[in-house]
Amino acid sequence: MYVFAASGVRGELDVLSTVVLTNAQQIRHLTSAQAARSLPVRLRGVVVDESQPHERALILADQTAGIYLLAATNLFAPYHRNDLLEINGVTIPGEFAPCVLTTEAMKIGSAPTPAARIVTYQQLITGALDAQLVEIAGVVRQCWPAETNSDIWSIVLASDGGTFPVRLSLPQDQRVQEDAEIRVQAVCLYQFNQKRQVLNPVLQVPRGVPVQIEKPQPADPYAVPLQSSASLLQFTPDIPYGHRVHVRGIVTYFQPGVLLWIRDDSSGLRIQTRQQDSLRAGDEVDVLGFPGYGSSTPLLEDAIYRKSGGKTLASPFRLANPSEAYDHQDDLVAIDATLIDIHSIVDGLALSLEKSGVVFKAVLKRSPSALSRPDWEAGSLVRASGVCTVMYDDARPVMGVWHPQSFQILLRSPDDLTIIKKPPWWTAKHIIFLLGIVAVVSLAASGAVMFHARRRLDEQAHRRAMAEAEFAAILTERNRLAREIHDTLTQGLTATSVQLQLVEKHANGASELMLGHLNTSQELVLSSLEEARNSIWNMRSQVLETGDLTGALTGILKQMADGTETKTKIEVTGHERRFSPVIENNLLRLGQEAVTNAVKHAGAKNIKLTLDFGPKQLSLTVIDDGCGFDAANPRWTKGGYGLVGMRERATELLGDLRIRTAPNQGTEIHLTVPLSDK
Repeated sequence: MYVFAASGVRGELDVLSTVVLTNAQQIRHLTSAQAARSLPVRLRGVVVDESQPHERALILADQTAGIYLLAATNLFAPYHRNDLLEINGVTIPGEFAPCVLTTEAMKIGSAPTPAARIVTYQQLITGALDAQLVEIAGVVRQCWPAETNSDIWSIVLASDGGTFPVRLSLPQDQRVQEDAEIRVQAVCLYQFNQKRQVLNPVLQVPRGVPVQIEKPQPADPYAVPLQSSASLLQFTPDIPYGHRVHVRGIVTYFQPGVLLWIRDDSSGLRIQTRQQDSLRAGDEVDVLGFPGYGSSTPLLEDAIYRKSGGKTLASPFRLANPSEAYDHQDDLVAIDATLIDIHSIVDGLALSLEKSGVVFKAVLKRSPSALSRPDWEAGSLVRASGVCTVMYDDARPVMGVWHPQSFQILLRSPDDLTIIKKPPWWTAKHIIFLLGIVAVVSLAASGAVMFHARRRLDEQAHRRAMAEAEFAAILTERNRLAREIHDTLTQGLTATSVQLQLVEKHANGASELMLGHLNTSQELVLSSLEEARNSIWNMRSQVLETGDLTGALTGILKQMADGTETKTKIEVTGHERRFSPVIENNLLRLGQEAVTNAVKHAGAKNIKLTLDFGPKQLSLTVIDDGCGFDAANPRWTKGGYGLVGMRERATELLGDLRIRTAPNQGTEIHLTVPLSDK
């Protein structure tokens, strides 16, 4: 068996795997990982106190330190304070500090507990004194009776600037009261989080160990000399021990069991209290409380109070401007300001107020059952009365004055906000409302206009569809008539012309009169044949039946130039596509007329035709280098296919026809047809 002292434990545990730990200090020096190895333990020590869970936990102390023992069963039921035990077990990491899981325990006698270690609050909060017997003195701040089915009562002890709970076994010592100075010997335990980090020390006085009363509570607690609110926490050469102070003032605001505000002849004062005895604004009260250190303004903590006088309502101090609020911390004040905004918070309402360019808050605390919004309007001129609470930022100065940054007013009831002047009707809310109405009306009007426009467009589309259907029907009938003329009259005239040519060929010896009649007949037949063919062209777009507009115009150029010296060229730009019969037929005829005029009448040597398929318009341009003409006095052309016919077709298409020409300067004919309405 290996036995070693506490010094050098950590290094030796890394080397020895079969070590037996024989004193508490060795176990306390283990890390949680080392304690988790279940190292064997054999200890001899005295029971300092029982612990929780009852009959399965003890605090054992030897000559080196105290240690927490646990058992899987009620192993410790027979043992009590001052029993001398020998135990066997293994180490476990515990929830906070290493401890021992005990497997065997045997009483071998009795012994006094080791002397308690005198400690300070700063030593307690380090977490290093777990399971150690300590001694500390302080002033009782609070007393809590035992809960139902519990034999433990507790106090809150203040010592060295800190406070911590102390647990004691019944019966309750009636001498231990608030403001008494006491000294306790207790086992130090801790509250901690899941990361094994200290939150607060908790002292547990072993059963049967008395509390030492060093200075009892005064027979009459309120016999303590009175102090003014303004004198609290001011400089004094005497170091106070942390006892309660006595102040007297008029109640300005009371939140039962939470906070109390009073005013004396010097200033206002905020008081924390658990007492819920009924108080009203104007009651005079005597207050006993512990000064709170570290806050920005005086504060009494864990206070008690009693009524001492009649009702004298305190008048609020009128603030001329917001900066004066910083001199009236926790006092009752009133200020005239403009109400900017109202919104709900968890336990009441928060109001934004503005005065002299400074925006501050007013808060009305209310119960959930009374959270109906008062009839207040933003933009009103109001008078807010209540307790002034000054706020400071987190960046405290190293020394010197800590200047405030903002303030708010705690309204005690809705009556603390008085409407001086209601807002003008032209508030932002009303303007937004009117703009909303205007927007709705505008949207409705726009919708109506769009509806009627859509309806008109639908009607136009319907009329256009009917017109196109009518045109298609007319075009079909004209094509039928053209086919009839071509198959009957044209063929007959052609046959007649052939027969007349044969008669003239075989009319040997005929008189000149007869030959003259034959020639006249031949001319009449040819003239009738030409007129028939022209009628067919006018009635039927045969090329559009089997091809597109580009192909039809290309065919016309080729047909008109065959057998002549005229050179032709066609150019197509844009996205080529088909259009309605009305557009294609009129463009074809207009292009045919322009090309015919250039070949037959202008004697052009070069003709260029351009088709531009734009996204919103279709353009046709015919340019020739012929003789041109006087645009102001154009020549008349047989058959009605002159400029008048072109302009009529352009008008039918709602297009723009432009003609540029002059004698001996050639001719340019340009037609633009809009497509959006076609």
